[in-house]
Amino acid sequence: MATGLGKFADALGFALLNDILSSFRGGNAYGRPNLYEVQIHPPRGASPAMGGHDTRDISLRVESLQMPGRSLETQIASAGAITGPQREYVTQPLFAEEISMIIQSTAGLDDRKFFEQWQQLSYDVINFDAGYYNDYIGTLDIYLLNQNNEKTFGLKVEECYPKSIAGLNLAAGPTTEIRKTTVAWTFRKFSPLDAESQQTGGELVEPSLDTVKRNSLNLTPAQLASNFNAIPKGPVDD
Repeated sequence: MATGLGKFADALGFALLNDILSSFRGGNAYGRPNLYEVQIHPPRGASPAMGGHDTRDISLRVESLQMPGRSLETQIASAGAITGPQREYVTQPLFAEEISMIIQSTAGLDDRKFFEQWQQLSYDVINFDAGYYNDYIGTLDIYLLNQNNEKTFGLKVEECYPKSIAGLNLAAGPTTEIRKTTVAWTFRKFSPLDAESQQTGGELVEPSLDTVKRNSLNLTPAQLASNFNAIPKGPVDD
């Protein structure tokens, strides 16, 4: 009897292990932080290519960003309102104050010029005139991807604008290093993007191709050459 129970337990454990492994290999596989897409949408009044700078190209150069967080503001019920342990009520949601984003800069600092022109819409630093709020707010669409580069989750960050653009550190160093621009975004709120919005609402028509492009931008020329040489060479069909 003990032997039979032992075999049953072994079989049950093996089946459970297979179920767990199958789950991780399927749709519930671990998510990776480098599988993402971000779409930058300037204010409605601005041109999609603000100042001649393509937002799609800038989006592809986003090296890292921090997805926004959210917490709940609460209030303890006043003394004497209820008997027994006090209740803590939710009064309103609180969204993270800023989103940090790092962009790999071009030689001409096109990305930095783009964000500076965006800031110019909020406040004209030449004439010292403040702009209208609706004229300088935009949106960010942030998508998480699976191993097949398919969108699995998305957030629309609403009423956002680049609040600060960090200075550039210039120093003599390895020639493989890339200049990077750090932008801190402020926003009002964010909301989830449903599956339909993820498929039809964005400008990145081919997310898998865009992911390859973005990941390629993170490689040095030597790494790109190494990856290319590692591709098996075979006969070419006419």
